[in-house]
Amino acid sequence: MEIPELAELIWLFEDEPQGEDEDVHWPVGLHSFQLTRGAISVLFSIDPTAGEAYISLYVDGEEITSIKRLRRLGRLSVERERSGHEELKLWFREDYKEPVVLQTKPKIGLSWDVKCLGEW
Repeated sequence: MEIPELAELIWLFEDEPQGEDEDVHWPVGLHSFQLTRGAISVLFSIDPTAGEAYISLYVDGEEITSIKRLRRLGRLSVERERSGHEELKLWFREDYKEPVVLQTKPKIGLSWDVKCLGEW
């Protein structure tokens, strides 16, 4: 799986990742990034070697949605626009699947078009 440099992910989430196991260091094992903007928080966890990711959104500390065990990820990309919009895209190995988009700026958001445009 292709992933951005660790420094770029730290920049996007504005914090260092926390590993599941102290003895296992990036990029091996499950690592979690957390970001809070106002009342909304996101917990993004990734295991680069397994190609799996998890995303949970929270409002005032209560989980409101989660996507667990995203598998068959081909690559992650950090997207930045001059307008200040920033996001992480999780691309699947299969070209026919749309990426999961985790917006981190100016606010936290999550979207996933399950089917490509034009498909019924």
